[in-house]
Amino acid sequence: MIDIGKQQPDARPVVDTHDVDEAREAIGRIFCPHFLLVDGRWKSGFHAVHDVVEEPGHSINVVSYGSAVEIDPGELSRFFLLQLPIKGSAVVRCGNDETHVAEGRTGTLLSPTLSTRMRWAEGCEKLIVLLERDLVESHFETLAHERSERIEFEPAIDLTSGIGQGIFQHSLLMSGAAKDRGHFSEAYRIMLRDGLINLLLSGLPHNRKGLLQRSSPGAGPVPVQRAEDYIRTNAERSITAADIAEAAGVPLRTLQDSYRKARGQTLMEAVQEARLELLRKTLLAPSADISVADAVFSSGLGHLGRAAFAYRERYGETPSQTLRQSRGMS
Repeated sequence: MIDIGKQQPDARPVVDTHDVDEAREAIGRIFCPHFLLVDGRWKSGFHAVHDVVEEPGHSINVVSYGSAVEIDPGELSRFFLLQLPIKGSAVVRCGNDETHVAEGRTGTLLSPTLSTRMRWAEGCEKLIVLLERDLVESHFETLAHERSERIEFEPAIDLTSGIGQGIFQHSLLMSGAAKDRGHFSEAYRIMLRDGLINLLLSGLPHNRKGLLQRSSPGAGPVPVQRAEDYIRTNAERSITAADIAEAAGVPLRTLQDSYRKARGQTLMEAVQEARLELLRKTLLAPSADISVADAVFSSGLGHLGRAAFAYRERYGETPSQTLRQSRGMS
C-alpha cells in the first residue's frame, strides 16, 4: 500500500458515511456541488470516506466511495484538481478528453473551465490535491510575465513518465507534510505547494505553455543581488519564489535563469542555504531554553530530520552537537 502520510493520533475523516445524500452534501462543501450516483449493483457496499487537510491556497484530500459511483461536478470553476489513484481505477471525462485512470499508471489534472464527469470503479481511492485557481494563475503570470487568461491542461498524466513520477512523489511528500504539521513548518509546506505548481505548469501540456518556452532575457547583476538580499532578510518567513521575483523586480522565469547562472543554484536552494545559516547562527548564540526543534522551525526549515541531515552535510556536525558545544563554552 502507498504511504500517503501518517495522520495525527486524534485525526478523523471529515466524511465517513454509508448514506449517499449525506456524502454528496458533505463532499460538495469541500469541493463543489455535484451529482453523485451509485451503481445499483454495488449500493450495499457504498462507504464514502473523505480525509482533508486545509492549507494556504490548497488542500490535501484522500477520497474513496467503496462502490462504483458516477460523479458529475460540471465545471470546477474556482480550482484545479490533481487526482492521483492510490487504489483501483476510474474513467474521467474532462472537456473533450476521456482518460482511463489506474493506480501506478495514469492520473488526471482537471481544469476549472472544462466540464468534468467521472466514473470511479469499486474500490477506487485517490489522493487529490486541490489548488486554488487564483494561485495557479498568479504563479503563471509571475513565470511568464503575461496575463494568464484561462489555463487548460490536457487532463491525462502518465504516471510512468519522469514528470508523472515526479508529480506523484511530490504530492505524497505534500500529503505527509500536511498531515504531520508538528514536524513540518508552514514555510516548508508552502515551498512544497509552489514546487508542485511549478512542476505542473512547466512539465505538463496546457494551452498557455508556449509562453513559458520563450527564451527569457538575462536579469543582470542588480536583480540577482536584490533577490539574494531579500532571501537573507526573510529566510525564516514563508516566502515563495514569486515573492523573491517581485522583490527583485523581474519576471520569475528570468530571475530563475539568471540566478542559476550567477550563483550556481536555484532560488529555493538559496532559501534553504540561508535558513541553514540562520539555524547555525541561532545555535551558536542560543537562548537559555531553546531546543534544536525550536531553532529549526524558527529558521523556516521544514522537517526536523531533513534539516538535521542538511545541516550535518553543510557543517560537518549535527545541530545538537553545535548547541551542546555552544552551551559548554558559555
